[in-house]
Amino acid sequence: MDNIKDFIKKLKVLYVEDEEQARIIFGKFLSKKFDISISCNNGFEAYDTYIKAVNDNEPFDLIISDINMPKIDGIELLEKIRELNKDIPFIFTTARSESEQMIKAINLNVHSYLLKPIDFSLMDITIEKICKDIYYKKNYELQKKETEAYLSVLNKEAIVIKTDFDGNITFVNDAFIEVSGYLEEEILGKSHSILKHPDVPQSLYNEIWEVARSGKIWEGTLKNLSKNNETYYVNSKIIPIYDDSGKNIIQFISIRFLVTEEENQRRAQNKRFIEQVTQYKKEIATLKKEKEQLLSKASGANDNTQFLKDKIITHENKIKSLLSQLEIYETQNIEYNKMDLMMKQDKKKQFDMMARQLLQIKNQNKALAKEAEDLRTVAIHKDKQIDLLENKKLEHEKRISNLVDLVTNLQKELKVLKGEEKEGE
Repeated sequence: MDNIKDFIKKLKVLYVEDEEQARIIFGKFLSKKFDISISCNNGFEAYDTYIKAVNDNEPFDLIISDINMPKIDGIELLEKIRELNKDIPFIFTTARSESEQMIKAINLNVHSYLLKPIDFSLMDITIEKICKDIYYKKNYELQKKETEAYLSVLNKEAIVIKTDFDGNITFVNDAFIEVSGYLEEEILGKSHSILKHPDVPQSLYNEIWEVARSGKIWEGTLKNLSKNNETYYVNSKIIPIYDDSGKNIIQFISIRFLVTEEENQRRAQNKRFIEQVTQYKKEIATLKKEKEQLLSKASGANDNTQFLKDKIITHENKIKSLLSQLEIYETQNIEYNKMDLMMKQDKKKQFDMMARQLLQIKNQNKALAKEAEDLRTVAIHKDKQIDLLENKKLEHEKRISNLVDLVTNLQKELKVLKGEEKEGE
C-alpha cells in the first residue's frame, strides 16, 4: 500500500457549494490537496454525480457540502447518500449554526460541521484527520483480506493441530483430517501420541515436550502414522501459547507441512550415496594396485637405465683409451716403420703385419663406436619410457587424490544426512 501522503493525494473528493465564488476558491484549495476533486453547485447535481461514480466503480472517498442549497439541501443529500453508503466521510459547511440541522447531521453520522467563512487551516486539519482515518481503515481491511487469504491457504496446505498442556488434541484443521484419515470427532480429546509411528523412539517425544513446555519452539521432521496405518512425514513446528498474562502456557499449536515424497527421495539419495562411496572405494583400491605396479616398473626401468648408462660410459672410456693407444701406436709404428724401411728393406712383411693389426684395431674401434651409439639409442628410449611412466604415475596419483577428496566429501554429506535422519526419527 502507498505511504499515507501518496494515499491521501489519490483520494477522490466531491465538493458541493451553490455560491460560485466560494466554490472557485475552495475548489482551488482541494485541487492542490487531491488529484481528483469534482465540484457541484447544488445537491441534486451532486447526488447524480455520486451515483454515476458508484456505477462506474470509481466511488468518492470524501464529500464536503454546504447545507443551505437549492433543489436538494445538504441534509437531504446526506440522507440519500446514507441510504447507499453508511460510512463515507461527510463534512458540512454552513453560514448558520442551527441546532436542528446539527442534530440531524449528527444522527446521519456527519464527520465534521464547520462554519463559514471557512478557516482553511482548520479545514486542512479536519480533512487530514478524516483522510488518515480512511487510510488506516483501508489498510486494516487490506491486511484483514490478506490475513484471511493466508489463513485460507494455510488451512489447505498446512496441517494445524492444537493440544492442551497435557498433550490432548483440542483442534485440527481440514488438512489434518485429509492427511491423517481421522474424523474430527474421532481425534478431539485424544492424546497426541495417537499419531506416533512405532519407529519413532519415545525419547524424541520426551525431548519435544520438554522443549515446548519450557516455552521454546521445537522444529523438526516427524514420522507419523495415519488411521489406515500409512506412514507420512511432516516438517513440524510446535509453538507454546500463553494466557493473557503472558506467563503461563495454556496450550500448544503445531503447524506441519507434508514432506513424505521429499523424505523418500532423500532416503533414496542417501542409498545412492552409499553405493557411490562403495564403488569409489573399489576404484581407489584398483588405482592403488596400478600405482604399485607402475612404481615397480619405474624402479626397474630406473635400474636398467642406470646400468645402460654405466655401460655406455665404460664403452666410451674404452673407446677413448683405444683411440689414445691407437694414436700413440700409429705415431710410434709409423715413425718406426719409416726408419725400418729406410734401414731394412727386408722388414716389409713386419710392416704389413703391423698395418693389418692397425686395420683390425680400427675395425674394432668402429664396432665399439656403433655399439656405443646403439647403447645411446637404447638409453634415450628408456628415458622416454621413464618419463611416460612418471607422467602416468602423477596422473594416477592426482586421480587418486581427487577420488579420496570426493569420498571424504561424500562421507561428510552421509554423516550430515544420517544426522538429519536421526533427528527426524
